[in-house]
Amino acid sequence: MHIGKEQLKELIEKKQIITDFESIEKQITANGFDFRACAIVEITNAGKLAKEKKDNKKPELGKAYILEEYTERLNNYDIKEKSNEKTVKLKGLKPYLIISCEKVNTPENMMIHITPRSSLFRITQSLLGCSFGEAGYKGYMTFMLLPVLDCEIELGARIAQISFTQITGKANYEEQNESNYQGGKLF
Repeated sequence: MHIGKEQLKELIEKKQIITDFESIEKQITANGFDFRACAIVEITNAGKLAKEKKDNKKPELGKAYILEEYTERLNNYDIKEKSNEKTVKLKGLKPYLIISCEKVNTPENMMIHITPRSSLFRITQSLLGCSFGEAGYKGYMTFMLLPVLDCEIELGARIAQISFTQITGKANYEEQNESNYQGGKLF
C-alpha cells in the first residue's frame, strides 16, 4: 500500500522517517516528499562493476559543488576540488553524482520509490538515475545526474520525489551481505 500525504506527514513528524528537510509544507506532495540537492559531484572517469563486490572499481571524481553545511558528506572521498558556488553550471552529456539534503529513516516494513521531479527534465533537460530504497535503509540519497544539454542547477533545488510503500514482513536490512550503503555512502 502506498503511503498518502496525511499519513506521510504524520510519520515525518512523529517517527522522523525523513529528516534534514527545509519545510514539510513546501516539500510534501500528494504522492510523496520532494528531496533537494545539497551537492553535485563531477564523475571524471567511470568505475567498474564486477561480479564480486570486492573487485568493483570506484569511479574517479572531479570538482564537487556543495552547500557549506553538508561538507562532511564528502569526507573520505578523493575529490579534486570543493566549491561553495550555489549555482552549478553543468555540461551536457557529462555524468554527475547528486546528493540529497534530506535523510531517510526507512521503517523495516516500508520501501522507498525514487523518481525525478518532472521539472528536472522539463527545465534542465536532465535525466536522474535512481531506483528504490530498501526497507530499513537510513541515510541520505545519492543519484546519478545526466544533463542532455548544458544547464544550471541551484543547490537546494528540489530534484527528486520520494514515496513510501508498505511491505509485508520485516526486511532485516542489516543482515544483507551486500548492504554497505547504510548512512549514505556514495560507493
